[in-house]
Amino acid sequence: STDMEMLWGPEEEQTLLDAIDNWVEKSVTPIAQEYDQEDKYPHQLVEEMKDLGLFGATISPEYGGLGLPARIYAKIVIKVSSVWMAPTGIFNSHLIMAAAIERCGTEEQKRKYLPRMASGELRGGLGLTEPNAGTDLQAIRTVARREGDQYVINGAKTWITNSMYGDMILLLAKTDPEAQPRHKGMTMFIAEKSEGFIVAKKMKKAGYRAIDTCELVFENYKVPADCVLGGEEGKGFLHAVGGLELGRINVAARGCGIAEG
Repeated sequence: STDMEMLWGPEEEQTLLDAIDNWVEKSVTPIAQEYDQEDKYPHQLVEEMKDLGLFGATISPEYGGLGLPARIYAKIVIKVSSVWMAPTGIFNSHLIMAAAIERCGTEEQKRKYLPRMASGELRGGLGLTEPNAGTDLQAIRTVARREGDQYVINGAKTWITNSMYGDMILLLAKTDPEAQPRHKGMTMFIAEKSEGFIVAKKMKKAGYRAIDTCELVFENYKVPADCVLGGEEGKGFLHAVGGLELGRINVAARGCGIAEG
């Protein structure tokens, strides 16, 4: 937006990109090959990414983020992924979730989550794909049943980035399995880890290793009703398909065909 462009003039942009260059050279390059080959999670890099503000890169300054326009964010992704792709998956999956909350969430949800997401205190991802439903999101089987002031969720998700070491995900579930068309029965939840949110196993991958891509199981997992994204049932499919622009920027910048969650 114009406001973001005003915040990030040529000098500010160059200062940030220089800091990223220095960080990549000092911290990312020395460990990339070892950690990727051994499938080791880069905990120290995550702490450094918090300090650099990467977990708030595209979050509005109103909520404590850097408010980067897409063109600068893409340059950061290119700089990091030219050395090692895995770290970009860690902050990009998180930022897709943050973007969805900022665009579609209630004001209360924005105030509750975005400042802590911008700092990296809370880290998140996307819980969309299932063992039987990849690109066809309308085929998901995870069901959320309303019980008073909460929902009880049962189902499974797979290939979910940031799910082992992160704190929460945007969880897509069916609140009305009989709805026609099917997409009208789908709802997105801001799902923090608690009882019934089970990280079943980490997935083994041929490449793009070192990040926590896992299979999740939900067994009578309870989430408060005020965690429905935007406060309204039936909008989950639209939130999902409309919320992946940031992921597309990341994939395009990395020059690969791997999406998150």
